[in-house]
Amino acid sequence: MKIGVFDSGIGGITVLNALRRRVTGVDFVYLGDTAHVPYGTKSPAQIRRLCVESATVLKSKKIDALVVACNTASSLALGEIRAVMESVPVFGMVEPGVEAVTESHGGSSLGPVLVLATRATVRSGAYGIQLRDRFSQNGWQTEVFEQECPLLVPMIEEGWVDHAILHQTIGEYVHAHRSSQPPGVALLGCTHYPWIQAAFERALPGWKVVNSAEAVVSHLGKVGLIQPTPVGLSRLQGAVDWIFSDPDAVPAFAKELVQG
Repeated sequence: MKIGVFDSGIGGITVLNALRRRVTGVDFVYLGDTAHVPYGTKSPAQIRRLCVESATVLKSKKIDALVVACNTASSLALGEIRAVMESVPVFGMVEPGVEAVTESHGGSSLGPVLVLATRATVRSGAYGIQLRDRFSQNGWQTEVFEQECPLLVPMIEEGWVDHAILHQTIGEYVHAHRSSQPPGVALLGCTHYPWIQAAFERALPGWKVVNSAEAVVSHLGKVGLIQPTPVGLSRLQGAVDWIFSDPDAVPAFAKELVQG
């Protein structure tokens, strides 16, 4: 089996590596559109056009399934991507994220849910709509907040994954929520954000931080596409065909992972 993984930049590598740590007998094609990152500050029309272009490239690679490992693309262009891929199954980020939050939260007696995402993802309303619908079905009176974090993807793409400015910026984004009692569940609604999960956990003490990359692995196992191992493998499995629209834009820390 060959699975394609698509992201606007390097964020989807978090999803790719989560898959490679949990499945065997699968090879991968990774496409990072680093020439046009970030997607989250672009218009919906621009995002859809770029996604169609990347999906066309991935279709030519004869993949058996595609993971759209970009929350912005999943929120705004999943239909367009599926139209290009035709019979190839396409999986986005929103449904796995909603599943993971629901499982982590467990009921209305706990604190709120905070979705941390790009501007385009938040403004699409994709997470808020599905989370509130799921909570309503369960009879939960859970508050859902969505926080735009437009400065984070450029910082991560710059390689600032443990930088004072990054920590200060995250603090500004979450300061209105960090004192919530009881603490709630924070969803990393951008695949770049697992690179800096520790920074979010530091900024939101007591909160459960949900890793969107791990959520995808669980979801693909539930739908029967893969059979993930219950624990991580000793090393990353599967060959990867790496495609970057601008290889020079890949930050040094991510190049080390690609070369490894």
